[in-house]
Parts: sequence; C-alpha cells; structure tokens
Amino acid sequence: TGYSIVCEKCQYVKFYNVGEDDGNDNGEGGILSTNKFVIFKLCNSDDCSSGCKNDYAEYVVDMETYVAALIEMKQESVENTCNTCQENCQVDDDTPNYSVKCQSCMDRCDRYDALEENGYGDASQYTACAAVGNDDDADAYYTGAYCSDDGAQISIGVFADAYCSDSVSTQDAATVLGLAAFSNHILSATYSSECISCQQEVEDGDDDADDYEPETAETCQNLYDAAGKCETPTGFSGGYLSYYSSQASNEEDVCTFISSLDSGTYDQTGDIVIGEGGVKTISGKSNTATSAQSLFLAVLILSTMGLAGYAAMLHDEISGGKSDGSSKGEGFGTYA
Repeated sequence: TGYSIVCEKCQYVKFYNVGEDDGNDNGEGGILSTNKFVIFKLCNSDDCSSGCKNDYAEYVVDMETYVAALIEMKQESVENTCNTCQENCQVDDDTPNYSVKCQSCMDRCDRYDALEENGYGDASQYTACAAVGNDDDADAYYTGAYCSDDGAQISIGVFADAYCSDSVSTQDAATVLGLAAFSNHILSATYSSECISCQQEVEDGDDDADDYEPETAETCQNLYDAAGKCETPTGFSGGYLSYYSSQASNEEDVCTFISSLDSGTYDQTGDIVIGEGGVKTISGKSNTATSAQSLFLAVLILSTMGLAGYAAMLHDEISGGKSDGSSKGEGFGTYA
C-alpha cells in the first residue's frame, strides 16, 4: 500500500500479424499490426517525489488498460475531494464567507461540474475509439486516445479508420466533436510524471475513517495483475512476482522488452529506428547496440554474405552451362 504509480512513457510497436486480423491493425489485413504500450513504475511513496531511485520496479501494459485504470483512479479522487469539500465547507447563510481553502476547492469542483454546460468536454470520456457523426458518411471520422511523438503525453485525436491507427492531423478532435475545447483534468493522470498513490482513499466524513487501515486500491491492484513485471533487477521489495509463476519465468524477457521501449528503439509510429552508430533514439541520439542486437546483426550480415557467395557460384555455373550448350550432361544440364 505504500507505493505510487509514476508514468514513464507511452510507445507504439509494430509486430508481424500471425493468422487473421485481430483488430490491432488498420483492418485491411496488413502484415504489421500496431500495438500501444505504456511503461510505468511502482515507487516507494516516501522516495517517489525525489526521483524514484530506490525501492522501485518497472512494468509494461497495453495503453488501453493503463488509461482506463488511471482515469478511474483520478475520477474517484476528484469525487472524494469534492464530496469532502462540500461537507466541510457547507454553510447555511445565503452569503457564505468561505475560507480561502474552501473557496478554492468549491470553485474547482463547480468548474468541473459545469464543463458540458459551458461547451467543454471531459477528454477522459473520449479515449475509446469511436465514430463521429454518420457512419455511412464517406468522410466520417473517428476519435480516440493516441500517444504523442515523444511518448510524454496521451491526448485525443482524429482518425480515418475504426481502429484509430490512421491519424488525421489536420483535424482537431474537440472541433470535430462539436466542443469548444477539452478539459484534460482527468486525462492528465494517464501521463503525469507526478506520483499517484495506490492507497485506497477514504472520505473524511466516512464512519470508518478513524479506524481505517491502509489498503491497496482495487484499480491499482488490477493494473499490477495485468502488467508485465520487471522487479528483480532493482531489488524491489513491494512486489509479488513469485505469485505469478508464468511471469516470473519470463521476467528477463519482460525486462528486455521494457528496455527496448524505453531506449528509443522504436519511433512514434512503432517502426524500429536504426541510425548511424547503433539504435537511434527519438531525440536523435544514438545508443550503442546491446550484445544481443550485435550478435543478431553479425549473424544476419554473415548469412547475407554467405547467400551472396552461393548465388555468385550458381550464376557462374549456369553461365558456364549456357556458353557451352553442346556439352550435354555437364553442369546443371542442357539449355535450349
């Protein structure tokens, strides 16, 4: 319960499709499908705000699951805050004289409640890929969540396909939805670098508040269950990897995958980026290839050279056969 979530980045990765279309690509049966991931940390809450350098672990989960979990946690937090504010600041006078703290929280909650009335939209309500307007319209758009180029933010965008993979950058999502603008108050929790506690919140006015013992929020526990875990390398003391036998046996692979996502191996579209001097990061810098990557590249180069040599040998033999067509039975046969 003494741990907090910290978002590191979101990242797209393209994989080869196996079998039929699974709904992750553009629906046209392409060779590659785009998968969306989020890397996050669980940090000791006492150390979280100072950089999360001790007692932490890294995790990876699909973006849809992460976004849904963090939105739910933020919504519960906002609801609890506003309920507490109303209970503690409620007065009977027609012209109440609120304290500065009460006035601030009341104003904040009132603005949130009046979003729709003022023509604004809560961005967290539009993360799922959905059609806008008439589905029969040839120029129909779709809106949904997407990851920014640098992986630092999750926003609502406009797309041309039902899988929200083909971005229409010339269109503004709020405008397409008929809104004045979006409020990112809730959605910002999905990409905030601030620490988000996994401890279950209890309203001050709750009858059990005084006797409450800290518990892990159910949403946070579900996110932990769903995520790929990399805990051993950092000596994390708050995890339960041993209870997840299949994940424990694959932890090294998960750690390697997280490292590849975090190092800039992939660009904003999910393609692998190879630059001069190694794997090129999104920022333009180059990282030295890992030993596994170097071995793979070496084997690939040697294999290619071998195939080239073999092809040259076949070419010479075939060419020799053609130049001496009267010599039946020699080489690869007779050519007309």
